[in-house]
Amino acid sequence: MNKMSNLDGKVAFIAGGAGYLGLPVCRKLAEHGACVVVADIDKAKTKHAVEDVAIIGSGNKVKGLLFDVGDEQSIRGAIAETVEEFGGLDILINATYSAVGKLVEEVSADEFDATLHVNITSAFVLAREAARVMREGGSVIMFASMYGLVSPDPRIYVPPMKPNPIEYGVAKAAIVHMVKYLAVHWAPRNIRVNAIAPGAFPNPKVQKDHPDFIGRLAEKVPLGRIGRQDELADIIAFLASDKASYMTGQTLVVDGGWTVW
Repeated sequence: MNKMSNLDGKVAFIAGGAGYLGLPVCRKLAEHGACVVVADIDKAKTKHAVEDVAIIGSGNKVKGLLFDVGDEQSIRGAIAETVEEFGGLDILINATYSAVGKLVEEVSADEFDATLHVNITSAFVLAREAARVMREGGSVIMFASMYGLVSPDPRIYVPPMKPNPIEYGVAKAAIVHMVKYLAVHWAPRNIRVNAIAPGAFPNPKVQKDHPDFIGRLAEKVPLGRIGRQDELADIIAFLASDKASYMTGQTLVVDGGWTVW
């Protein structure tokens, strides 16, 4: 795998890099030789992530940046600081998201709009700002979701749990199309744009607090289990590398077969 996705000399900006699914990606890119920018809104988690990745990175530069993906000026500042620190940008990974988590009947229009701003508008702004400074041959990778392709099954969300919220799925469906549009638009600059659509990857708190729900999730997956935290990282490393040089506008689904039936 190290030979397959060599990222020596590449500069990678990972938005949401201190998160449950973002941190394994930071580790993997560092392992493959990239300089890694862990960009996140959580100060404590970002500090921990930088310390973690620095150990794995074998001397490659690792930088932590506090930024708010919902704020355009914060995005511009973070991208500019990355270029100033490392001299360029080659890889952008957006693993951020926002959700209200209410029932359809409960979520307000303002709440719906606010989440779409973070999940769609900010994803676009982040990609746009990164592409402005990205070197030729760059790679943009966005996190979509299986719920951007299919609807959640309300039957497995037994009260008091609420179904995966509508604003999340709507936004992730938009990401699936956004990567197609941007891929065509930036193809003349040889900047590739793809997405990854994770399946059931519940965080540790959900796993601990709702074991029955985890069982119901697993029953719907052909492989019979939920995803492990690190099972996206190698795929993202591949998309970021030159080995995926003829792939753009695609959404790779990593869901244990959930969307097959």
